[in-house]
Amino acid sequence: MSQFFSLPRFVRLFRKFTAEHLRTYLLAGGVAFGLVALWLSLGVNETAKEPLGLGTQIGAFLAGLGLGGSLLTSSVFASFGDKRQATAALMLPASGWEKFLVGWCYALPVFLLVYVSGFYAVDALILKLNTGTGQVAHLLPLFSTDDKLYLALLAYAVLSSAFLWGSIFFTKQQFLLTAFGLLVGSVLLQVLNYKLVQGLLGRDVDTAMPFSNVTFLEGKQWYSVSLPFVINGWKVMGTALALMLLVWAAAYARLKEKEV
Repeated sequence: MSQFFSLPRFVRLFRKFTAEHLRTYLLAGGVAFGLVALWLSLGVNETAKEPLGLGTQIGAFLAGLGLGGSLLTSSVFASFGDKRQATAALMLPASGWEKFLVGWCYALPVFLLVYVSGFYAVDALILKLNTGTGQVAHLLPLFSTDDKLYLALLAYAVLSSAFLWGSIFFTKQQFLLTAFGLLVGSVLLQVLNYKLVQGLLGRDVDTAMPFSNVTFLEGKQWYSVSLPFVINGWKVMGTALALMLLVWAAAYARLKEKEV
């Protein structure tokens, strides 16, 4: 049997993790979808032709996706940080790769499958209960090529990778410490990017967000410089994917360190 990965061994570990955390996840899921339902219900306008607007649905979806997913992800490796549980978790008869995959599966594919399915069920129920004769009901167009809301799933995958790393790197308060680290990192990135653009252009600039346009004043005329949309889009996606893979690798390396 392979010491790196064995499907039967992985399945047993996955079942064990599920049995230990299922009740907690069900309770958390019930609370999360209850809050989503409350958000959508408060956004209903019974006198409008479209009682539940797209903006309300997008806001509820993104809030639940980002906050709920981050909280879940920051907990999947919490047992490795708790000294009382770490020894038992590390001594499980499974490879480090299998242990990492169990946490990764819950943080990304399992969470996305459950959350997207649950959100659509709640969204459809709210629309059905609040749409009358002559009114129009539209479910969230997550996979529409026009709105491109599916890019939120990619953004979540990148965010999730950071909280997955934080889950194994920090020994306690993983969610808060990771969120604080992301906030500080984002501010530093913005400042460094602004200074770099100023240095390259040799002038003061008004705005210079990463992967965005640069706005500056020349005489009495404002100018905005940016890459073509397609090129910039591919650049953002490529950077996001590379960063996500790098952080996953760092999380796995940290798990292997704890096994030594």
